[in-house]
Amino acid sequence: MPKNSNQRNGSLLYWSAETWAFLSLRLFLALRFITVGLGKFDNDGYSFSNLYDGWVVKQLSAFGSKTNLPAFLYSPYLHSIAYVEIVLGILLLAGIKTKYTLALISLTYVSLGYGLMLLGNPDPVGTIGIYILLTSAALYFVSHNKCELLR
Repeated sequence: MPKNSNQRNGSLLYWSAETWAFLSLRLFLALRFITVGLGKFDNDGYSFSNLYDGWVVKQLSAFGSKTNLPAFLYSPYLHSIAYVEIVLGILLLAGIKTKYTLALISLTYVSLGYGLMLLGNPDPVGTIGIYILLTSAALYFVSHNKCELLR
């Protein structure tokens, strides 16, 4: 059957390399964000108390002791970042407003990297830089998105 047949135009067999590259980046970034967001709730079982009494308290004390920022700047961020990561991961996985979701994920990575720089923790900043590059590559290939629920 010819390649340009109407019967097979949407077939996975005829997706371009760019489409496959975008799909793999999208799946990786979405699953990474969901996993990291859920990980903030985990400490021998998932619960809200693990987030608010564990991770958030630890980060609040770190920011309070290592930076000169007032608490009203970082406290809301630390209380909401787990939810932001989970929601953005689900939106990306589902393919809802993919370009805008990727842009928000990129900005979230920038904010996480900046927070780590403020804390004087340079080691994970390089890893976050790699995630920013992956997100930028996904934004570059977003025009090749074939699986989207809401454009």
